[in-house]
Amino acid sequence: MRPLLTLAFMAACALASAPTYAKKVQPWPTVYVSAPIGKGWSISGEVVGRADREHSGPSQLETRLQLGRSIGRDLTLWVGYVHVVSYPPLGRVGLEDQVVEQLNWKAGSIAGISFSSRTRLEQRFQRGANATNWRVREQVKASVPLGHHVAGIVWVEPFFALNQTSSVRSGFDQLRSFAGISVPLSKRVEIEAGYLNQFLPRASGDIHNDAVPVTLYVRF
Repeated sequence: MRPLLTLAFMAACALASAPTYAKKVQPWPTVYVSAPIGKGWSISGEVVGRADREHSGPSQLETRLQLGRSIGRDLTLWVGYVHVVSYPPLGRVGLEDQVVEQLNWKAGSIAGISFSSRTRLEQRFQRGANATNWRVREQVKASVPLGHHVAGIVWVEPFFALNQTSSVRSGFDQLRSFAGISVPLSKRVEIEAGYLNQFLPRASGDIHNDAVPVTLYVRF
């Protein structure tokens, strides 16, 4: 009972930033594949699609390829490349390439709840920007076993721009908050789905996006 109550409390915190008015919910489908390649090394690939309320099709497509190295039982260091294509309602298609460094940490568990973090540093090369945009993201995640290998998942991830360019202002960039469940489909495949709120502070007015990420994980 305690893990369930804890999950309910954390979910309430994660959803606290959700708007009180109705909006069209955005689908965010994702496929993530990873595999070991020997002696502590791993590779991973990810494809993310996003659609906002102004589109009948995808508004953004993100592809990611990373190489990882275990540097301890609980730490993994990743480096990678990301390509993002954005399709605005008006204007030309947006293009962005990223070089990414990432540290994953399995922080341990308390009362059956497992905690982990993901620290990601991005160097962003955006079409039209006059310089490289540097951004850091810090995701803190909790996983609560619910029985039959099903887990409740809650995480929050603030984004911070480290410098200012012609396309990005420095400081707090956005906050993503998620609550959902993870269900195994087989020994190597699981699916994670839930609700995500994306908060974007902007000079023209704050934005709240409601999304339903559905992620298929395949781990070899």
